[in-house]
Amino acid sequence: MQIKVEKITDGQLMRRACSYTINAESKMTLGKIYKCEHSPMRTQMFVVEMIDIPTFVSVHFVRHKIGVEHFVKSNRDDRGADFVADRNTPVNHMMFLNAEALITLAKKRLCYKAHEQTVVVMNEIKREVKRVDEDLARHMVKSCLYRNGCNELKPCGWYNRFLMNGDRW
Repeated sequence: MQIKVEKITDGQLMRRACSYTINAESKMTLGKIYKCEHSPMRTQMFVVEMIDIPTFVSVHFVRHKIGVEHFVKSNRDDRGADFVADRNTPVNHMMFLNAEALITLAKKRLCYKAHEQTVVVMNEIKREVKRVDEDLARHMVKSCLYRNGCNELKPCGWYNRFLMNGDRW
């Protein structure tokens, strides 16, 4: 498995978008815009390449569709596949997405209710995002941390153990 993340826009574009909403020059920082989650955060665009991930992990990511476009290797035999694919067949999956979509992805795919391999891939995406946008990576957390409690029907118990241990993320 290999994960690559490329940031294709910058803070200047976000400030330009902000200036349209406040009718003045913006001094907003990426850290502040990610924290408040105002719409100009969506100007921050990324390309995430996931090489040789299991098909079932790719399927978990492709379920996310707001603010993201997916491009996934086809396993169809009439499109170049040379064998019958199964859920573990490695695929290449590219996402074109904005910062808000990355935060949303992290909420669900860092959660321990997600499949272990999906969590591994999402952690690697977060690690690669940190290389290109440290402010954004700080806001890519599992849902229970974001919401101050678990919203799953059958919680894994991590959040309560986290509180009892006094850990800090």
